[in-house]
Amino acid sequence: MTLKTKKGMLSAIAVCAAIVLTATGCSSPANDGGTSPAPGGEAPAGSNEITIGVLATAEGNLAFGMDEAKAAIGVAMAAYGGDVDGAMIGDTKVNLVYEGTDGTSATAQTKAKKLVENTGVDVMFGPVSGDEGETIVQYALTVPDVTFVNGSASPVSMTLEGAENFFRFHGDSAMWMGGLGDYAFKDKGYKKIYSIAEDYSFPYDNAGGFFSEFCAAGGEVNGNSWVPVGTTDYATIIAQIPADTDAVYVGLGGADAASFLAQAVTAGINKPLVGGSIAVDTTALSGDSNIAAAAVGTITGGPVPGADFSTPTWDTFVADYAKQPNAFPSPSIFAVLYYNSFAPLLQAIEASKGDLSDNQAALRAALSATDWASPTGQITMDANRQAIVDNFLTEVVEGDGGALTTKNINEATGVKQGTVVYQRFDGCPGS
Repeated sequence: MTLKTKKGMLSAIAVCAAIVLTATGCSSPANDGGTSPAPGGEAPAGSNEITIGVLATAEGNLAFGMDEAKAAIGVAMAAYGGDVDGAMIGDTKVNLVYEGTDGTSATAQTKAKKLVENTGVDVMFGPVSGDEGETIVQYALTVPDVTFVNGSASPVSMTLEGAENFFRFHGDSAMWMGGLGDYAFKDKGYKKIYSIAEDYSFPYDNAGGFFSEFCAAGGEVNGNSWVPVGTTDYATIIAQIPADTDAVYVGLGGADAASFLAQAVTAGINKPLVGGSIAVDTTALSGDSNIAAAAVGTITGGPVPGADFSTPTWDTFVADYAKQPNAFPSPSIFAVLYYNSFAPLLQAIEASKGDLSDNQAALRAALSATDWASPTGQITMDANRQAIVDNFLTEVVEGDGGALTTKNINEATGVKQGTVVYQRFDGCPGS
């Protein structure tokens, strides 16, 4: 990857408007002269029909995932004159069926089987969380005639399992930390960091990506606390943070991240924070305003740019997202990833003319050929059907009226996947 240091606002990337979604060899929906039938209408004679099953969290710690998935899908479908229920993509009628999960592998597997084996969907889209994603990939290996496009699940292993019917159009959770470990050690001067992270696959990879780079630069991990998802009391953990710690890594998300930040203020933690990719997402920052004392100055890495990021494509996406029901003040990481994953699927359906013959060979070839100027930068695919992407390093700041927001501090471009799959670790990964 190439690391570019940004001063102030990032330079505008030369990309097309978000509503004109183009893929290699694929025409834009804007070129149909506005003649596409309305969603739900009768498909023209001789046309194809594709049903997409969508998995997203509707219960548990990430219960807002379904709203964010539908917001992202709504933006992508609107470019074709459709909505969250369907659209005509050229001569192909596209229908969507949704199933909610609670973020666990058990419900993800149950709902995926329901969509594939009972509903008979042609394409599976989703899921949200890491443990769900690993289960879905294993299931994909057993149903090679169905194409799977990932939602926001990001374990490293997912595209290394050899499932030729599985595609991921965003970085894995280790890739999201690209550049942050070096920045924490060299630019911020952090030498010792204490780690608090949730005890499942996503934080393993996310923290592993950060600490591998941080430790390689010369840093030290002077303690690890792995906590169950849903932890509400962090007092004991906060009390055991060593006095000589330079910063605290917070690998928590959603309500857990908000709880920790609030308790960090109450406990008077005077250490700077390094956030995992979802620790200071809009879902946490839009909560209790009293967390500012802990959150401001937190640095993090991930696929979502800071609030000062501006390109024509990004600005259009944000404006269209804001029109969706139950939208946050700005797109969360889940909305960004679901959009950046669903739009290439629609492009591939258009490019392949909805041809699902020969084990969906034409559709999969079009997915593999994706070369798209997305709202967050260029997305291309490697040989494992894993995206090569841009990554953003951001810092939490106070905006107008004291509202918490983020600004860009660095950008890593052309980030490629590695081959290390992280597990729970103590100290530096691999030590």
